[in-house]
Amino acid sequence: MLKLVVSTLLLLLPGTNAFAVAPTSFRVSRQSHTKLADSKVVADLTDENVALRNELIRKDAIIEGLLTTLKATAMSTQVDAVHHVTPLTDLVLVAKEACDAVTPMLQAFYEKIAANKDGGSAKLKADATYFTIADGIVQHMFINTLLAGGKFAQIVGEEDESEINIISKPYTVDDLEVPEEFNGIIENTLSKLKALAGRIDETAHRQLTVFVDPIDGTREFATGHGEYVTILMGFNDPTGHPVAGIMYRPLTEPCYWAGGAASEDCKLGLLDMAETPHPRGMLVTDGKVSPFLSQLIDELGYERINSVASGNRAMMLLEGKGGAYIRDTGGFAKWDTSAANAVLEAYGGCMAKLPKFLEDQTLESYTHLKTTKNLDFNPNQVHLTLSNAKDKSQWMKGVDVLVTDVDTIKEYSCCQGLVALDKVCIGDLPAIHEAMLKVKSEGLWSKPVFT
Repeated sequence: MLKLVVSTLLLLLPGTNAFAVAPTSFRVSRQSHTKLADSKVVADLTDENVALRNELIRKDAIIEGLLTTLKATAMSTQVDAVHHVTPLTDLVLVAKEACDAVTPMLQAFYEKIAANKDGGSAKLKADATYFTIADGIVQHMFINTLLAGGKFAQIVGEEDESEINIISKPYTVDDLEVPEEFNGIIENTLSKLKALAGRIDETAHRQLTVFVDPIDGTREFATGHGEYVTILMGFNDPTGHPVAGIMYRPLTEPCYWAGGAASEDCKLGLLDMAETPHPRGMLVTDGKVSPFLSQLIDELGYERINSVASGNRAMMLLEGKGGAYIRDTGGFAKWDTSAANAVLEAYGGCMAKLPKFLEDQTLESYTHLKTTKNLDFNPNQVHLTLSNAKDKSQWMKGVDVLVTDVDTIKEYSCCQGLVALDKVCIGDLPAIHEAMLKVKSEGLWSKPVFT
């Protein structure tokens, strides 16, 4: 039965043609025994072998992720007694209330940072401590209380390696002791999340994988720029495609947020809309752009708009503060894209990987499943960086390395760039694609560099 399900999933994977793999393999094998005088034919055959190997590596990693999800799901053939008409919408609403519940606690930790006037290294150390505690506790409450109990196939959090104790006092996060003054608000928040957990259907979401980023905008939280901080929670189907999610700013007044599920025509939220919309604004990372993106912006005649933090950028698109967010470089992860992808789609926009769009305008999302290998990795395409290297000692400053081994890259790094557009700008997709092709053809330094 499991073999049949896996075979079916393989056929359904985007870009997969299970019936084409075997004949190609046969053709390569047969021709390898033929003496070829024409060196061009040999070169073409070698390229075909490389392309086939790369595709098999990618599909093998995806299948591994799917199998992990299927085993965790423990799917039943029984029909549930209760059917929810809008299960994803219900889930988004509970997630929103969970964000409401943790907000006072997050604000308490954040205010401690803002009130710390010591300055120097003492202030920096204290701020980092408060952030680490807040980040770890919020994720722990979401994963071990709100989403716990086998209601989901898998749960992935940015802070999965942290060790949290909020059972016995003194409370701790890794080797940090939580100041006693926060005990009351922690206990009150935990009580609220326990009550919310009972409202999540125990069987309706067992095929979904959840990605959680408890505080997106680490630097912003720790340096007193809380208006850019978001809580991100995304829900993904068995193929890893985001189907529902929420983005929530806990440190603004009021708390702006956006949630949705495209399949249920669910679009919820409270947005801080731009006084003057910028539909032809390109969001750029801290004012830094790659040569490819710089030339693309000029070719399109777009306006550069500085932005920080992944979740905040997606919110900015919804708020009309920019129309597009495109990048070839990396530095972000799948807990940054899961919720954002789902919500943008619910609002009529898109979020997709750059290479496939560059090839034929296909909008293919990142694969959001729990895994030990990067499910979107393509050999000889990604440049090794300090942010995507699983073993940082393999990265050397000033040395450009194209990665051939999937185990070299962090499993949740987004290394295929990004094309994110709001509902208005999505009409420019053909023009954006045409401009990309023109920029790419203009020379070596204008090609996208995937990291």
